[in-house]
Amino acid sequence: MSTTETGRRFSRGQSITMTFDATPENVAWLKAWSDAVPTLHFLDICVASLLKPGSTAAVRDPRKAALLARLRELDRPHNSFSYLLALAEKVTDTRHGLSDAELGAQILGDVAAMRAFFQHGRVIEDDAFLAGFARDLRGMPQELSRDACMRFLRSANDRFRLGDPVAKTDRLRTAELIVREADALPLPRQHPVVLVTLAALYRNPSAAKIMKFRPDPARFQPENALADIMVISRLLPRKLELEQMAREQRAPFARCAFITDDTGLAGILGCFEGEATWSEDIGGDTHRTHTT
Repeated sequence: MSTTETGRRFSRGQSITMTFDATPENVAWLKAWSDAVPTLHFLDICVASLLKPGSTAAVRDPRKAALLARLRELDRPHNSFSYLLALAEKVTDTRHGLSDAELGAQILGDVAAMRAFFQHGRVIEDDAFLAGFARDLRGMPQELSRDACMRFLRSANDRFRLGDPVAKTDRLRTAELIVREADALPLPRQHPVVLVTLAALYRNPSAAKIMKFRPDPARFQPENALADIMVISRLLPRKLELEQMAREQRAPFARCAFITDDTGLAGILGCFEGEATWSEDIGGDTHRTHTT
């Protein structure tokens, strides 16, 4: 960790790349090795909902049943689990219309279900922290770029017609126009919402699943797309910070991971790897986080 004039800087650790033949024995060995690494697993809202008592959706859905089985495999003493990103998504979703009391009850109910499910691993947040975090987050402006992101997504769907396939010969020109739109808002070109939109333009299947652009503008739901994309912006800074703390022997886990039932989000997350993150104070209690 290094300290700048405006705050702390966290960087990604060193890594190595190895190549194996994908034999069943090698795959099993690699999985066993990975499962032995102490890990902090962030759960999304849908995964947390699967853990509620009496939930039968997972039993009827083979994919959800497999996810539950995987969560049971990860329930080990050296692993930890976090509700923090699910909480951020729940609190910043303005469409539910819940009162503070109703929202707080939902959050504590979700976390109680997590604690009941994980018999060996631990949920790292206590109720008091989560309640206070939810209160603070609800009383703050939402992500500073949210309005610009919403306008950008609406333009991508309605103006650039990404709900219809764009001919290969037109994609580069369309990409240039999309980047200019981001510049005009202004929205950084490296912002995940811009990058995932460009990936959808070039028919990346995971990006297309997240965006769900529609030929009919009335059917496009930019809030849903943005909720998924903001997971990237929320996860990467925390991952960089916590994994550096682990390298400095200040955390009981060696890495961070994100567990989601959304195959599109899981696919696109694999395309992002943060290098460094730092905070910039911009007045009062407000700060902007930069991640590269």
